[in-house]
Amino acid sequence: TKQRLGRLPLCIGMPVLISQNFDVTGGVVNGTRGEIVSVRYKLNHLKQRVCTSVVVAIQNTAVPMPHLPVSHMPILADTVDITFTN
Repeated sequence: TKQRLGRLPLCIGMPVLISQNFDVTGGVVNGTRGEIVSVRYKLNHLKQRVCTSVVVAIQNTAVPMPHLPVSHMPILADTVDITFTN
């Protein structure tokens, strides 16, 4: 993986730092600190768990999300697959 992490362990209670402007009007922006409260995943074809989203508790969020407690925000997996052909 060179200088990037190949796998990142996620656990409940883990502090996180938001690194992208996810919801500017809601207050979830680059530099926002939070704490993981839930990890959601799916199984791939090898029966390995692959993260699909994480729910993070973030204080002082402006807009509550439907079906989640106040200050809980979902963070979706963000990946890019690139294929080069020669």
